[in-house]
Amino acid sequence: MNDGMEKANVPNLDKIIGLEVYSTEGEGIQGRIKSSKGYGHFIVEEIIDSDGISVSKVRDDQHRYPIFTLRKEGIDTIHALKEFESIYGLKLNALGLKDADASTIQYVTADREIGGEELHTRHCRLTLIGYSDRMLRKRDLIGNRFTITIELDSSIDYGGSSSSSNSRCLENVHDIIMNVRARRVGNFYGYQRFGSIRPVTHLVGKAIVKRRFRDAVDTFLTYTNEYEDEQGRRVRLLLRDKISDEMIGHIPYHMDLERELAKGMLETNDPIRALRRLPVGVRRLFVEAYQAYIFNRALSTSMKEEGYDVLNPCEGDLCFRVDRDNRIGSMIRYDGVSSTSSVVPVMQLVGYTFKSIGRFGRLVESIMKEEQVTGKDFYVKEMQEVSVEGGFRPLPLLLLYDKFDVVEANGEIIRVRFALPKGSYATILLREVIKPVDPVSTGF
Repeated sequence: MNDGMEKANVPNLDKIIGLEVYSTEGEGIQGRIKSSKGYGHFIVEEIIDSDGISVSKVRDDQHRYPIFTLRKEGIDTIHALKEFESIYGLKLNALGLKDADASTIQYVTADREIGGEELHTRHCRLTLIGYSDRMLRKRDLIGNRFTITIELDSSIDYGGSSSSSNSRCLENVHDIIMNVRARRVGNFYGYQRFGSIRPVTHLVGKAIVKRRFRDAVDTFLTYTNEYEDEQGRRVRLLLRDKISDEMIGHIPYHMDLERELAKGMLETNDPIRALRRLPVGVRRLFVEAYQAYIFNRALSTSMKEEGYDVLNPCEGDLCFRVDRDNRIGSMIRYDGVSSTSSVVPVMQLVGYTFKSIGRFGRLVESIMKEEQVTGKDFYVKEMQEVSVEGGFRPLPLLLLYDKFDVVEANGEIIRVRFALPKGSYATILLREVIKPVDPVSTGF
């Protein structure tokens, strides 16, 4: 992309979740990452650090913990785990959460053996890979490998013949990758963190942090927008008027969390007790989504208004050390004179231990003041299990192992493969490539 080009307009949906700016200039290719042909267009595979784990094919006194791969399509991780518990009475623990609109492979552990090597549900296949000497921990997850097909829009005139159009799209992709490799793309939280077509999780989290628990319930049950299907919008409008047994009977199957929450309110009229009927992982996700929204807004402000460089730290900035594979190491405070090639600046995540440090900390603090919250608000004594301590997040999006490959390219598709550290979103990289006018219709 050429220097000096105008940056593309940011869609309203992006602004709702704090994505107020693009990291790169120029227009995107306006392709799609969603296909009606199945879920193979978006493949995600977890990468774990196997060095610190001893795995045996046979269970013995040392290797007592079963490890499985969970392959799923058309269902998110939380609901996939519920399927296995409902059908087999098997409780599974996952290292990461994966979206429904993808074909995913992830690692899980169980509370017992499964009496064979495979179990199946409608959406999933669980396969035993062996027994480890300890339970897998979230720190064992290094990142995710993505294989993604971008469908080019045949209605767009890219200029010239189909071959030259394809060449132009490829050039766009490579330009973005050069920016990612140079650590110039912001490490924003992606759409999935907030609910994609119905970005509501951070709004529920905000209500919880502000101790407006009834508002949290009402927001989750009734918030809707133009992207939700007609049935969902109709049910939510009815829930605004009254919750009744009859109304609950009209809640569709896929809105199981809403049904459980509505039942809780009908039975107890206590929003905290009703919220606690949702899985603890979901409740915690609400507060973490609000934490992510504040991060996105602060990072957007740093790039859009302050002109801060997410690549080069200044004296006093907190930084992570990174190795040649872009794996994150220890944290340091940058002294202003050392080489910046092996460090990346970080921004604090708001939580109950938050203390403003450096220029990025001050930005987070300014967003918190706008939101009228403090770090201490994120310790929710009324629902302690959803409290978040805080933390740190790298500012640039990092390519794990610095690998990016164009697997296939023709006049209709561009298929790419790359890996990102855990917690980073492929959709943020693809957002820069595509710069969608309508993120929902293009698969984000």
